[in-house]
Amino acid sequence: MELSRLSFLKLALGAGAGSLMPGCMTKPKDGGSTYSVALLGDTHFDSTDNKFYHAKYLSSTTEQRYKAHLKEHVRNAKMWTERMPSLLRASAKSATPDTAFILQMGDLVQGDCNDPAMHRRMLTDAFNLIKGAYGGELPFISVVGNHDIRGDIPTDGTREAFDAWQPPVVSKELKQKVTGTTFSFRHGPDAFVVVDFNDPRPDFDLLLKVLDGTDGARHLFLVSHGPTIPNGASRWFLLGGKDRTEERRELLRRLAKRNAIVLSGHTHKIEYYDCVLPEGRVTQFVASSVWSNPDLDKLKFVDKGVADYGNRVKKLKGLQRDGVTPEDLVKLVEEYRPYIRDYSLANGAGHFRLDISDKCVAATFYGGASLVPGRTYLLRG
Repeated sequence: MELSRLSFLKLALGAGAGSLMPGCMTKPKDGGSTYSVALLGDTHFDSTDNKFYHAKYLSSTTEQRYKAHLKEHVRNAKMWTERMPSLLRASAKSATPDTAFILQMGDLVQGDCNDPAMHRRMLTDAFNLIKGAYGGELPFISVVGNHDIRGDIPTDGTREAFDAWQPPVVSKELKQKVTGTTFSFRHGPDAFVVVDFNDPRPDFDLLLKVLDGTDGARHLFLVSHGPTIPNGASRWFLLGGKDRTEERRELLRRLAKRNAIVLSGHTHKIEYYDCVLPEGRVTQFVASSVWSNPDLDKLKFVDKGVADYGNRVKKLKGLQRDGVTPEDLVKLVEEYRPYIRDYSLANGAGHFRLDISDKCVAATFYGGASLVPGRTYLLRG
C-alpha cells in the first residue's frame, strides 16, 4: 500500500528523451563554461492520498491555521495526482546534454508530518522521485524552504530531521563535504551560494564567509527559498526581520558589488527584478512550480513595469506576520524603489531552464507540462 502511492507517481512520470536548443549557447564545447540547469520552483511534494504523510498532524498553533493546512494537503494530493508528474516529465524531456544539474527553489515537500521519521521519509520520497524523473544521473540540489522544516510543534523533531537529512544527501550529489543548510558549490567558472532563509537560522557571519569564498567567479548565483529583494507583500524574505535591517542592507551591497543573480521561490508567483545600486547590479528571478490550478500553465501578468513595484502593499489589510503593518511595508518598498530598473510579477506555474554562458544568463519559462519555450527572462547579457 505504501509503495503503491510512490509507484503511481513513478509510473506517471515515465521516461523520455528530448532536446531543446539552449538560448544562451556560444559554442558546442567550451570546457563546461556554457551549460544549462533544470530549474524547479516550489514543488510541495505530497502523497496522492492527502492523509498519508499527515496521519499524525492533528493540531497547529491555532485552529484556523490547522484548517488552512488541511486544505493545502488536499490541494497537493490533487496536484500530484493530476499535474505534477507531467510537469516533471516535461522538464526532464527539456534537458539536453549540456544540462549540468537540477536546482529546486525550496519547499521541496509540504511538511506537516509532526513525526521525524515520516518527515524524513517524505523528503527521501520527494528526492528519489524527482531525481529519478531525470534518469537518476543528474545531480539534484535543493535549498531549504519553510515547509521543508515545518511541523508546527517546536518539539516534534521536524527541523532536526531535515538538518540530519540534507547535508549527507547534498554532499553525495555535489561530491563535496556539506555540513549545514547554508553552503556553496562551483560549476565551471561560476559559484552558487545556497542560503537557509528561515529566521533565526541565517547566520550572517557564515553567509559572508561563504560569499567571500566565491571571489573570482564569472557569475555569482545566490539561491534562497525566500527572495532577497521584497515585493512588498510581507517581510518574509531573506534577512527580512526588523532586527536584521542592517544585515539585509549589507548583504544587498555585497551582492551588488559582485553583480549577483538571485534565484528564489516561496511566493508562488513568477517574478523578475533588475536592481541597480551604487555598488553594482542585482537581478532576481523567482520561480514557481506550484501547478495548483490547470490555468496556471499560462503566464498572466499582474504587475509589469517599474511603476508597479510595491503594488502588493496596496492589497494588504490589517496587521501582517509578526506585527508588521502595511505602513512598515510601504517604507520597505520605498527604500528599494529608487534602485528598481525593471520589474514584473505574474501568475503561472511550470518548469524552467536556466542557460548560462560568457555571453548571457537566461531563464525560460515552460508553462505547466509544455515542451514549448514560453517567456525568456534575460538575467545577464
